[in-house]
Amino acid sequence: MSMSLFAVWVILTLAVLVYVTAWFELAQYLDRIDAVDSAWGLGFVYVAMLSILLQFQYDSLTLTAGFLVALWGLRLFWHITARNLSKDEDGRYAAYRTRWGKSLWRKVFTNIYLVQGALILIISTPIVAIAASPGRAWTLPVKLGFLIWITGIGFETLADYQLRHFLKSKPRKHTIMQTGLWRYSRHPNYFGEVVTWFGAAVVAAGVGQWWGFIGFATITFLILKVSGIPPTEKRHEHDKAYQAYSRKTSVFLPLPPKQS
Repeated sequence: MSMSLFAVWVILTLAVLVYVTAWFELAQYLDRIDAVDSAWGLGFVYVAMLSILLQFQYDSLTLTAGFLVALWGLRLFWHITARNLSKDEDGRYAAYRTRWGKSLWRKVFTNIYLVQGALILIISTPIVAIAASPGRAWTLPVKLGFLIWITGIGFETLADYQLRHFLKSKPRKHTIMQTGLWRYSRHPNYFGEVVTWFGAAVVAAGVGQWWGFIGFATITFLILKVSGIPPTEKRHEHDKAYQAYSRKTSVFLPLPPKQS
């Protein structure tokens, strides 16, 4: 017999607190604040698996949802970890070291790691909702949701692959990626991520759990308005090549480039 949804959320909250605390301890040991970036993708896998186990839902629909979360999260974990290990910490973390001084690690824990843990919980609502549903039939909306979900994962994966390949082979510094998916959107990886969570929310709605859209709305807001697109655009605001690229290329939705 599955436990109440309230009890599930209490246990998930405590489990995520332990999870981010463990990553925080690792970050201090390595003296790398950016360990939090690696924790992001794995955190969703952790919450999804716990949610399924706590609610004793092992039907094909729920397990498929869990598999897709694992596929998305593990790939993202490997992508970010491999990228970060090959370079110094991002400039934003260097800025925190200067700004927070002696309070650095205390503020890193409260302002970065705990906040990320809370976001992982909120964005994970679709998978928690799917596992919580009393009826999980493979209806047309559910199948459509899974199709969208898989499309989003594929789109984000391809965008990341194209950018990684470009950065390894580009002829000179400051060249702007303008081929492949990046010809149609300045942030196709973020578009793929939003589509991924929209698909998950559609599946949740398809089994009668509309509150799964909370996760989709949260990740969309973060990417469009807070920690996704805005910092990247800000970083390139004085880059003439990027500004020329931005004038002809959609910021988010993949669209045909404007003619000069």
